[in-house]
Amino acid sequence: MRTKEELSPHALELFQRVKASLPQHISNRLRSTRGFYTHGSYRTLFLFDVWDRNQTDVINRLHFKYCLGYDGRPRATRDGYFHLWLNRIRIYRERESIVATLDRELPRVVPEGFTWHAPDRAFNIGCEFDYPRDLSQLPDVLLPRYVALISAIHPILMPIIDQFTTPLASGERRGVVKKRGRLPFSPPGVYDRQRLAEYTRSIKPSVRRQLLEQHNYRCVRCGADLHSIGHHIHHVVAFSKGGPTVPENLLPLCGPCNLKLGNRGE
Repeated sequence: MRTKEELSPHALELFQRVKASLPQHISNRLRSTRGFYTHGSYRTLFLFDVWDRNQTDVINRLHFKYCLGYDGRPRATRDGYFHLWLNRIRIYRERESIVATLDRELPRVVPEGFTWHAPDRAFNIGCEFDYPRDLSQLPDVLLPRYVALISAIHPILMPIIDQFTTPLASGERRGVVKKRGRLPFSPPGVYDRQRLAEYTRSIKPSVRRQLLEQHNYRCVRCGADLHSIGHHIHHVVAFSKGGPTVPENLLPLCGPCNLKLGNRGE
C-alpha cells in the first residue's frame, strides 16, 4: 500500500502541470489540497481534491470538486480513480435549477475515456486506472485526463459557481434542509450494487466463470485453450466508450487477441 507522503508530491506536480496546460481564465480559479488526505469513512482510501476558488459553502468544495483517489485495499481491482464529484443534495441555493442544468449539460460533454453516472445523490464523471509502479510517472499518466475533464466541464460550472459570492448566513443551511424535507433516494440493496457494477471494469468471479464455461474456456476469436494460456475478459462495446460491464457485453479472449482489439470493440 502506498502512503500519502509518497503520493502527495506527484499529485502536486500534476496539479501545477494541469494549471499550465489549461486556459488562464480557468487555471487561475483552481485550487488544490496540500496533498492526499484520508477519507473520513475509509482508512485505506486517500483523496486529492481540486476545486474552484470562488466556491462558497452554498456549493461546498468537499462535495463539488475534481477528485483523485487512491484505494489501498488489498482486494481492489484497480487502485486509482479520477472523477468529477458533484453532490446533488448539498446544494443550498437554487438546487432544483442547478440540478436541471447539470442533468442537461454534463452528459453532452463527457470526454472520451470517462463514464457518466448520475445516481440520486450525486453526479459522477470518472475513470479508473492503475497507479504506476514508478510514481514519478503519475503526472504524465494523468495530465491528459485532468486537462480533458476540466476543459470540458469547468465552463459549465463557472457560471453556476459565480452566482453565489455570498456564503450562507447563520442557520440558513438548516432552514433550507428543514424546508425541503427528506429527499427521495434509492435504498441500498442488491439492485443498487448490480447497477453500480455496470460502471466499473471490475468483473465478479461468478460472471467471469460463467463466461468461460459458456465458451468452453476457448478464446472466441482464435479458439485458443484458455485453461493453458490464461484469459482476458473483453468489452464488446469498449468500457472507455460507455460499454457497461454486463455479461451481454463481455467475451473471453486470449491475451494476444485482446491486445489486437484494444478499445475498438468486437
